[in-house]
Amino acid sequence: MKVLKYGFIFIGTLFMVLVAIGIFKRDFDSKASVTIEAPVEQTFAVYNNPLLLNHWLAEFHSIENVSGSLNEVGSSWKMNYQSTEGNLITMQHTLTSYIANQQVGYDYSNEWLTGKTVVTFEANNDGTTSVTMVQQYSGKGIVQNAILFLIQGSIEEVNQSNLEQLKKLIESTHPDKLEDEDEIEL
Repeated sequence: MKVLKYGFIFIGTLFMVLVAIGIFKRDFDSKASVTIEAPVEQTFAVYNNPLLLNHWLAEFHSIENVSGSLNEVGSSWKMNYQSTEGNLITMQHTLTSYIANQQVGYDYSNEWLTGKTVVTFEANNDGTTSVTMVQQYSGKGIVQNAILFLIQGSIEEVNQSNLEQLKKLIESTHPDKLEDEDEIEL
């Protein structure tokens, strides 16, 4: 009986801690960066190409235009992701900043969370490009904030992994080194 009593006290205490976290911890930050051995123009073009998102963005499923046009500040897009369980997760993205070869910023939200992301591209003197992604996000309720607190490390790992996949995609192709007489096998 004592074990059951202490078990309930432990679970109750854990629940209260999670509720307190959900109430007081509302804002989360994530930062990821990578240096890519390619010019900034090539790096930016690959990052910004919707047809290539499925090659480097984890769980990406599809993108749908809601309003505006590509690269137009204020345009809205539905980004659809497919979870490992097969569920479709939709995020509404609104482009907030766009400077070719330098920066892309967007706000995003769904029924669960809201946030903003700014991705910067910096040309280095050695011909490489530094890409940095900074995110700020928060849940839309106490439960969501508590869950975000518990998984924030995983979110940072996914963001870093996405940039590593982008690096791999870009560095495995070198269109600037092709000659007119080179054959391309598809």
